[in-house]
Amino acid sequence: MWNRLRYTVWAPAYDAIVRAAGFDAARRLSIDRLRLASGDRVLIVGAGTGLDLDFLPSNVDVTAIDVTPAMLKHLERRAAGTGQSVTARIMDARQLAFSDSSFNAVVMHLILAVMPEPERGVSEAVRVLKPGGRIAVFDKFLGDEERPSLKRRLLNALAKPLFSDLNRRLGPLIAGTPLVIEHDEPVALGGTYRVVTLTKPDE
Repeated sequence: MWNRLRYTVWAPAYDAIVRAAGFDAARRLSIDRLRLASGDRVLIVGAGTGLDLDFLPSNVDVTAIDVTPAMLKHLERRAAGTGQSVTARIMDARQLAFSDSSFNAVVMHLILAVMPEPERGVSEAVRVLKPGGRIAVFDKFLGDEERPSLKRRLLNALAKPLFSDLNRRLGPLIAGTPLVIEHDEPVALGGTYRVVTLTKPDE
């Protein structure tokens, strides 16, 4: 699996690269928008090295998944260092091994522009989310009606296999789901990155 291979290579330097991009404030905002309560069950999809753990309250139940064992090893060390209790599992976000309505919230940070078939990842997140639950999305997206420039298309030919897809749109990924956009805010690089809070309506 290409994602597992490339992120195994990136794992030792991942924290330094992402922190240099200054994304901590966006992560904090995205997680704050979930309005988590004590005892809530939270799923982090594409958890990587666990950079989201710093912004989750200590009184929630955290499960973290990723396809890359090397990334999860960093996450487990991070959690142990802070005393957080986190269940870490190697898992493909397109086929989650959890029952329907298992979680109060799902965190999807910097994963939808990376994973193959992201619409399947969204569909699975919706399935395991309880009615009334929220999904926190932080990622780079084109506007739904925006056409990528020639320069951006050329850059994407290099970026997509090495890092992530620069030309994904959020609208098509949530089309056909019951998700409602509760909050959508540009946070970095002129709105290229956005923090979006999605809600699954009560049944």
